[in-house]
Parts: sequence; structure tokens; C-alpha cells
Amino acid sequence: MRIRRSLIRSLPAAALLATSVFYAQPAQAGTSYEKDGCTSGSNKYCFAIFYNSRSESTWLGGGSCYVANKSVPNHYGYSVNGGATQVRLVFGFNLIPGSSCRSSSGSGQGIKNSAASIASAECSVYNRVYFNSGYGGISQAINGTCGAYNKAENLVPQLKNQNASHKRY
Repeated sequence: MRIRRSLIRSLPAAALLATSVFYAQPAQAGTSYEKDGCTSGSNKYCFAIFYNSRSESTWLGGGSCYVANKSVPNHYGYSVNGGATQVRLVFGFNLIPGSSCRSSSGSGQGIKNSAASIASAECSVYNRVYFNSGYGGISQAINGTCGAYNKAENLVPQLKNQNASHKRY
């Protein structure tokens, strides 16, 4: 009798062990960080969102930047692979040739609700920054300067550190 009772007590533990062997743990979602969403060679013709306000003496955007030549409906980021991977949009530095975007100030910080100025070096295109994700709410547009980032604009007070998306037109 004693053997049977210990055998009966150990059966649930053995069953639990057997089922854990056959069921794999679900894959964990990964997170990556994107600071460069531009496909232009050396980022020569892109739209830039800067962490700091522009310089009053040079008109260049300040601090780190995020560059793109596409519309971005949510400055927080996006999901890929059915949500298995999360991409977060962040500021980076040394992304633009010349003297813009050279400071590490703000580098690695998420761009949503953290931008102070913008510049566009795209040709025949303008970009509009929006208060809300999905291109809604108060907005501000900037025309492209075709290869030059030397005319940055500070975001209006309602958008400074309150930016959630931008659209390319």
C-alpha cells in the first residue's frame, strides 16, 4: 500500500512535467530602434525633426534628429511581423552631412512629443507635423529646400514637444 500511495501522489507531478516538455513558451516580442527612415543617399534629401530648437545665429536645427522621406502616422513607432517586433522611433546624431544633427543632445530619446524644430531638404515636397497620431489636430508645414538643411523652423508653441505624426505631401 505504501508504494501505491507514493506512486499516486507523484503522478500529478509527472503529468505536469510531461506537458511542460511538449508545450514551448511563446516567443518574446523584440524591440528595435529607428533613427533613420530616409532612403536618400547620405540623407541628402530628407525631412528632419530635431530634439532642440534651431540656432538663432545659423538657422540650423539643434541637437539630435530623426530623418525620413516618408509619412509617419505615429511618432511612437510601429509593429512588424504581426506585432512580434516593435520599432520605436528615436533621435540620433551624425545623420545629416554638414553641421546639422551633430549634437548628441536627445540621442536615443523617442521622437513622439519631444521635438522642438524641423527642416526639410526634400525637393518639390513639403512636410506637415501634427499634434495627434494619424495626422490630426494642430499642424505646421515646412517646404523643402532641395538638399539644404540650413533653414530649420522652430515648432509653434502648440506643437513644441507635442508632436505625434508627420505627413509628406
